[in-house]
Amino acid sequence: MQLNIALLFHKNHQSLTDFHKENTTTFQMAEDPKKLLFRLQHIIPQKLSPAVNVYPTEATTSSLHDFPMDIEFQMTWGKVAAKTWGPPDGRPVFALHGWLDNAGTFDTLIPLLPKSLRIVAVDTAGHGLSDHYPPDIAYNFFDCLVAIERLAGLLKWKKFSLIGHSMGAAMSMLYAGVFPEKVDTLVCLDLARAEVTRPETVGLRLRKTVGKLLKYEAAIVAGPEKPFTYEVAIEKSISGSFGSLNRNACELLFKRGLKQVDGGYVFRRDRRLMAAPLTLTPKEDQLAMAREVTANVLIIKFAQGPDFESRDNFMEHVENLKTKAKNVFFVEVDGTHHVHLTNPNRVASIISDFLNAPSSNPHTSVQS
Repeated sequence: MQLNIALLFHKNHQSLTDFHKENTTTFQMAEDPKKLLFRLQHIIPQKLSPAVNVYPTEATTSSLHDFPMDIEFQMTWGKVAAKTWGPPDGRPVFALHGWLDNAGTFDTLIPLLPKSLRIVAVDTAGHGLSDHYPPDIAYNFFDCLVAIERLAGLLKWKKFSLIGHSMGAAMSMLYAGVFPEKVDTLVCLDLARAEVTRPETVGLRLRKTVGKLLKYEAAIVAGPEKPFTYEVAIEKSISGSFGSLNRNACELLFKRGLKQVDGGYVFRRDRRLMAAPLTLTPKEDQLAMAREVTANVLIIKFAQGPDFESRDNFMEHVENLKTKAKNVFFVEVDGTHHVHLTNPNRVASIISDFLNAPSSNPHTSVQS
């Protein structure tokens, strides 16, 4: 069973929660705010945090971990969708997906991780079931700082862990360097930082990005995408990932990333994401932030994954993490860019052992 939870925030900072059970009962809320508040007060127990977790009363800790639930967070610009796994009082973890993927990228991995984790796998803005940014508001890599802060505040998480794949790994690394006191454990899959911008090419890159953004904006204004068949969607996804996705992986991502329309299917992601972000990420700045990370860090590189930079530059970042990080572990496993989804057993035990280690677990006392 999956439940959708929408979080609404009024000017008086009181939180209201509108929820429904799919295929069962839908609560139709009154238009009048006073009536709405009255009805909610008789449906929802009082003194709950803004991020309310609702789950079947018959559910066990095991079933909560194996059968995730959908949740929606209301932001200033729209909603952010997520999947929640594990007990509500479990160890808090954010899971952040890669570029053009969605929270479904962790569907095969999370069930293999410790059952004590409370994992919130997020569809980042413009991806999956999350809303797209309004027109004329471009996607910016550094928006992740604001988004994670908002989500942590809504969930009342003071300290938490981050698991990120690809773009999500870069976002996690950035956040851990800017807010080191809030991150106890950092797991990066196949990427350790954002692609470095270089002085000799940054001007051309930004110029091309602006051109692409204007092109995609014009296409969106002109109308919806031309639908295609389900098989074409599979082919597009596999070829677009350079073969790192297989059919089963595509179908898992399609649960949140593909929409059926008249005449076929279209991808849910914002077309503007096809353009590179208007962001400057020079190596020196990222190294400086790496030196501020205090978390326990695990970086797993997929041997047949893409190389966004030279091996020497990659390892330089790893070495800089050792400045303040409690522990830094680097592991390489066989597989392509989505091996965590297509062959999760190759990384699940490594991540689980790392999370269960006394040095990585804030709930375990360390013997000196």
